[in-house]
Amino acid sequence: MSVISILAAGTRGDVQPPAAFCRELAGRGHEVRLVAHTEFADLLDGSAVTLKPLIGNIHEELASADARRFFADGGNPFTFMKWFFDVAKKYTAETTPLVRDYVKGSDIIVGTGLLDYFSTAVGRALGIKAAHAYMQPFLPSREFPCALFKPPPFDMPGWLNKLETQAYFETTWAGGRSVAKLMHKMLGLPPPSWRYPAYAELNVGQPYMMAYSEQILPRPGDWPAHVDVTGFWFLDTPSSWKPPEDLVRFIQSGSPPIYAGFGSMVMKDPKATVNAALQAIKANNARGVISAGWSGYKPTDLPDTVFAVDSVPHDWLMPKMAASIHHGGAGTTGAALRAGIPQIVVPFLGDQFFWGLQVEKRGLGPKALPHDRLDAEALGKAMNAALNDQPMRSRAANAGECVRAENGAARAADIIERALAT
Repeated sequence: MSVISILAAGTRGDVQPPAAFCRELAGRGHEVRLVAHTEFADLLDGSAVTLKPLIGNIHEELASADARRFFADGGNPFTFMKWFFDVAKKYTAETTPLVRDYVKGSDIIVGTGLLDYFSTAVGRALGIKAAHAYMQPFLPSREFPCALFKPPPFDMPGWLNKLETQAYFETTWAGGRSVAKLMHKMLGLPPPSWRYPAYAELNVGQPYMMAYSEQILPRPGDWPAHVDVTGFWFLDTPSSWKPPEDLVRFIQSGSPPIYAGFGSMVMKDPKATVNAALQAIKANNARGVISAGWSGYKPTDLPDTVFAVDSVPHDWLMPKMAASIHHGGAGTTGAALRAGIPQIVVPFLGDQFFWGLQVEKRGLGPKALPHDRLDAEALGKAMNAALNDQPMRSRAANAGECVRAENGAARAADIIERALAT
């Protein structure tokens, strides 16, 4: 069997899908190494996957003053890239030789998300095949706008959709090239191109895997044949996990609740956001399960109709809910889609606006409500639609059946095995 290294960094939503992919590959007998931060080691429990630890701590970086400025700026993608490259500069000198040593002896390197470029650079330096995986549709297409911008309030012509994505990456590459230049120097490679390298890699036929379902975004016709939309890479909760008994009792005590949770988002005013959700739940005579995520805020003095949780696996919780309110991260969007329930997207930044638009376009939920303009009245109206719009609920249920029939991690593993065989 082959030696396969997968590179992943970011929040749990960035690392959990690659962990599912790793477990699938390991289950087929491959030697699999996941290069990731140790805080996500639990995702590999019970598997044969080897964790190769990165330095740094994503929680600390997200809690930094620079990161908070990014959130305060409404998730501006250029602000994000500046913050990201500043962080990258701190770690590149130590991380580059670390990753190089970790992947030595691999037959293929799969770069994901923020570490995708490492697969290209380190693979080239060591003569190892490279592949690429994204949780979002980052490659340019005429069929949709850039996934990292707030979508415009109108449909753009195809040429402008494609140009917007190309312009974003070329602009950000201008800022990130200094990081890549240092990486190349340490790896003994020539200086990187002045152009964003992904387009060149696309031309040589390296596998590109988009880890989401066509139920939320169909594959565009203008992508090359070696770009695959695999379906979501879901990591199911181990059967040994037991939910809190008081949560189980609450769920079973009445009608299915509405889930409201915002994942890894660092909110400026988590209390106001939670209160808007509480008021909307009350206005609809509904029940709710609320999680504030990394914000650190846990509401108190809740009515009997609302239950507060710290963290509960989405694959267990979502199917028991009537609808979901969330930030629009790719993983949470996929979990709600898989559960077959309507979803109300409250985007904070980046691709969350894009996923919110796709939910609306496919009639799987009401129009997204940007976090910085969220209020109880608007959320209450959206909640009413999610609970009572029967065509919407039917579409969500049908999409859920289709997503549950997919196995994105297995399809991705097939792609990698074919690449290894050539």
